[in-house]
Amino acid sequence: MSIAPWFDAAAEFERALLERNAPLAELHRQAQLDGAARLRAAGSLRAPSPWQGTTSVSGMRQAIVEAEVYALLREYAAQAAAATDGADSARWTALVDEGLTRSRRGLLVDEVRDSAAGALLLRDSWGLRPVVPNAPVIDCACGYAESGVIAKGLCIECGELVVRRWSAEELRLLALVPEYRARVEEILSTEARQKKQIGVPSDTPISDVASKRARGGRALGRLRRSGRRLLVAGRDLPSERWKQLAALTAKALQIQVGAEGRRAGRRGLGAAGLAALAVKSDDAIHG
Repeated sequence: MSIAPWFDAAAEFERALLERNAPLAELHRQAQLDGAARLRAAGSLRAPSPWQGTTSVSGMRQAIVEAEVYALLREYAAQAAAATDGADSARWTALVDEGLTRSRRGLLVDEVRDSAAGALLLRDSWGLRPVVPNAPVIDCACGYAESGVIAKGLCIECGELVVRRWSAEELRLLALVPEYRARVEEILSTEARQKKQIGVPSDTPISDVASKRARGGRALGRLRRSGRRLLVAGRDLPSERWKQLAALTAKALQIQVGAEGRRAGRRGLGAAGLAALAVKSDDAIHG
């Protein structure tokens, strides 16, 4: 088993619960099969250049898989709610919270905490890495990666990781609406190419970069208003998680990156791509 020792008690509780709750066990079995197929597909996706930010191809692919895992676990939780007793749900939540405290996790807890009993075993069955502390993975200067509490704002490392996760969630949603995605890609590719968002000369005033990026934002806003027919009827687009990650991005200490998060509501899908371009251009200016 690859479940980290901080969560042994929660995992044992899940095993016992599935053994005595046949309806939940069947939901769990189906979620495991469906999830394996969706994760294989997610693992083969490549993010178009505008969404890459400054991360590596493998880093972006990992973020895309994480976005799919989050969606799968939320879907499982919605189905499991009716099959799980309230006392069992409360006990599982308490055990997971204890594990999260012991592992000193902050930034990446939503994947498990927002799901339901069985989530740890599902992650394990999909061959995902153990739930481990963030400290060795990210050089955090603001404390958010460890505590999950935002003080003055997100440091560069946390801000860029949040933008990466936001971009991955956006790409997951855009895959549901191919025609809308094509329009968004066209807007962002134009921004990256014509407005020189990539490789901005170090002496370029930040105000000039922001002005050029605002044109892409206005184009996304017009698309959001005029392109509603392209969105799938009845779907929650953008998703709640997309909105949450936009709100987190708004806390970034990098001025232009934070600004993209604050404008996300007016721009709709594609806003995370603009934030990734802001990460690129800010690094080019200050690097």
